[in-house]
Amino acid sequence: MLKANLLVFLFVISVVFSACINDFSKKNTAKEQGKEELIIYCENAVAPPIYELIKSFEKTYNCKITIQNDCAQNLIGLINYSHKGDIFIPSSSHSFNVLRQKTTEHLTDSVFLGYTSLVFMVKKGNPKNFTGDFSLLTSDEFAVIIANPETSSLGYETRKVLVKWNIYNDVLNNVVSLSTDSKGLITSLKNNKADVVINFASTIYINGSRNYIDIIPFDSKHRCEIEVYAGILSTCKNVDLAKSFMAYVNNPEGISVLNKYGFSKRKSLIF
Repeated sequence: MLKANLLVFLFVISVVFSACINDFSKKNTAKEQGKEELIIYCENAVAPPIYELIKSFEKTYNCKITIQNDCAQNLIGLINYSHKGDIFIPSSSHSFNVLRQKTTEHLTDSVFLGYTSLVFMVKKGNPKNFTGDFSLLTSDEFAVIIANPETSSLGYETRKVLVKWNIYNDVLNNVVSLSTDSKGLITSLKNNKADVVINFASTIYINGSRNYIDIIPFDSKHRCEIEVYAGILSTCKNVDLAKSFMAYVNNPEGISVLNKYGFSKRKSLIF
């Protein structure tokens, strides 16, 4: 009898304890669900500093931010499919034009994040002794990979500068392959699939790339700096929070983080 009473007592305690745990969990979930939220679409080349800024912003504003990072083509497709999201941060402002052309969405506000530049990247130590001469991009001596202009901001900007100097078609005929975006170019160098790539200078600060890759800047004649902006989407549900984030990335702390990843508010001066 005593044993039976004890079993009943333990059962009651377990039920009460379980109910308390569930209640606590529900309250926490409700609290989490009560947080204001943002969805940010961010191209891969800009993602690392944005991730760092998001962590600090979430703590300061007690909010939840979801970030989708990919090439511009996929991000614009996702925006068009879901009709959801608050902020779009491509690697160049060209992708804002693509957004307007391929979706019914547009920007309601924007903020300038800084400049990045196009550069040549080679394997650490430049084992093939690439000099930075543009004519070498059409030589069989080097395995060259560039970004696809149909999938990424980087590809568009690369094509733009090569077309300007009338060598795009020749380079295209010589490349080993086209990369989806900047991330693929870094991987191709690390995996010895390319000797030379054209990439955004800021990507050298991503995932320890400086340990594997060297930069060769374009000469002053060919130098090309790209403006990077963040824009608030017309689908934005929390405009005030989105504007707060835009202001945050443009305050001294945000600028410091962007500078750490190679973005500058001022163009480089060449004499």
